[in-house]
Amino acid sequence: MNQHLAKLFHQIDDSNPSDPVYYCQHGHRECTLNILHGCVLDKLPLEKAFPVISCLMKGFRTSFDECIKPSEAAKSDIEECAAGPRGATLFKQFSNETATVGSPLGFVPTIEVDKVFELFDQDKWLYRFVPMFQREYKRKFNVTLE
Repeated sequence: MNQHLAKLFHQIDDSNPSDPVYYCQHGHRECTLNILHGCVLDKLPLEKAFPVISCLMKGFRTSFDECIKPSEAAKSDIEECAAGPRGATLFKQFSNETATVGSPLGFVPTIEVDKVFELFDQDKWLYRFVPMFQREYKRKFNVTLE
């Protein structure tokens, strides 16, 4: 299992690097959360990033302030990343990674494990992401994610 959570990012117009424009399927809030996800993954080891990402993935109304509490010390670094050029770079990087999953994507999210797409597992991943990811991570790395 690839030790990387690639988020679904859409498009970025970075022709003006000081003011990039993001486009996401579900609007501005999705883009904001996607950039935060990327910065969380960039600034924290996966074992600490996972509970934050899991919390943020509960819906568009989730609070970053609430989700980051277990890793409060990294909050300002993550926010700085999300508001700056590093966030734009991660958005573009993950957008390119998403493009390699398959085109067109049948539905969102589309989950691959070790770069293998299993069509009939997608519903399980959609509705049971946290326990499925924990199980696969434990299977591959013998590390339990909380």
